Amino acid sequence: MKTLVKNGTIVTSTNEFAADILIEDEKISMIASHIDVEADTVIDAAGKYVLPGGVDNHSHFEALNTDGVTTNAGYDTTWVALKGGTTTIVDFCTNEPGMDMMESLEYRLNVRSKGKLAPDMAIHAVCTDFRGEETLDEIPKLVEAGVPTMKLFLAYKPTPLYMDDYKYLRFLERASQVGMTMMVHAENPDVLDYERNKMAEAGCLDPKYHYMTRPPYGEAEAVARSIKFADAMDCPLCIVHVSCIEAAEVIQEARAKGSLVIGETCPHYLVLDKHKMDDPDFDQAARWVCSPPLRDEEDREYLWKCLNHDWLSIVGSDNSSIPLYQKHWGEGDFRKIPNGCPGAGDRLNALWTYGVEKGKITRQKLVDVYATLPAKLNGIFPQKGTIDIGTDGDLVIFDPEYRGTVTVESNPTGVEYNVYEGCEQIGRADTVILRGEVVVENGEYLDKPVFGKFVPGKPYGLAYELRK
Repeated sequence: MKTLVKNGTIVTSTNEFAADILIEDEKISMIASHIDVEADTVIDAAGKYVLPGGVDNHSHFEALNTDGVTTNAGYDTTWVALKGGTTTIVDFCTNEPGMDMMESLEYRLNVRSKGKLAPDMAIHAVCTDFRGEETLDEIPKLVEAGVPTMKLFLAYKPTPLYMDDYKYLRFLERASQVGMTMMVHAENPDVLDYERNKMAEAGCLDPKYHYMTRPPYGEAEAVARSIKFADAMDCPLCIVHVSCIEAAEVIQEARAKGSLVIGETCPHYLVLDKHKMDDPDFDQAARWVCSPPLRDEEDREYLWKCLNHDWLSIVGSDNSSIPLYQKHWGEGDFRKIPNGCPGAGDRLNALWTYGVEKGKITRQKLVDVYATLPAKLNGIFPQKGTIDIGTDGDLVIFDPEYRGTVTVESNPTGVEYNVYEGCEQIGRADTVILRGEVVVENGEYLDKPVFGKFVPGKPYGLAYELRK
């Protein structure tokens, strides 16, 4: 099958130029100023930008809570990512009950996501069942299976997600030997317990106390400690969902001293305000409960600055589409509200509207943080994350003239709400192409049989390049 995109302006992380693109048998076969060949599908991209398909470094579909119960929207809702311009998600694989990490990977690929996956998918491993050397011996097996990244949680004590310093050091040591990159959720759990219990004892249990009890100093301390330990083990890190000035400054200073650390932030930390959780209506306030929490305007402005100056490298959605009935599990006690916000389909829109259009980042920087660097981190570049001969034919034809307001109807999430509801939207993914197949047209997802597949990653990703 041949797909020809004509008259568009191609934008990569380093360049911008007018050209046509031909995709044959899922791969880009030609890029030239004028291509005149017969094709099965011809798309006129005049007046529009042609971007690489987005690579979302951070999504949680069909995630498991600590009891092994699914809490998030499932893989049958991954089409919302395609609609928003993301052609590859990087999802998390936690231990299935009674299974080790390798067994859980096979189960997620061949059972949980089978026949449901709309975009392509790479995987981060997550250990929730530590069995000592038996678990550590799985790390090289995961890398060989195409999973060169793993997420560790310094928060959520005492659940199975929690990683104490001893286990953390052991994982870092083993990972560095085989080129695995460790991703870290950095919040100090004892700070959280202290702050949360203090509020609870005072009877302060509304959703707004979520952000009051997860302070920036707790995030910054955990970031600093995680980097210090990783330095000792010579293991590259990616600190995920950086939310505040203090944590970003720690990463900035560590990079200046030579630490092998990459920082990721998320659109909700760039766009939304913590006072959303002040709403007296629990049904509204609980929607914005995520961890780390939303912060203040000065934090948002600093995070944009960090992206622009390469102090933070990646914007992932941290998509966690939790139905409202589950959010209500925490009604009367904010500590029991499931944490997470949907956002798989809003990443590109937020970056363009609040970044490019406001002059905070360039179009090239947008491509870098939403596609190219996430692909490099996960070892799937240049197959994904760029536009070049031989790469997968994943393209977003972006209409910069579109104007709208975000609603859950226009920007679906897989659940009943969108946390960006009411936000301005400038531009949209007008056409999305996955490996040469048009899957979004005129901004609408084409309800056709899904054909997303697992994309194995290679070790020694982006963070290892800092060793040079």
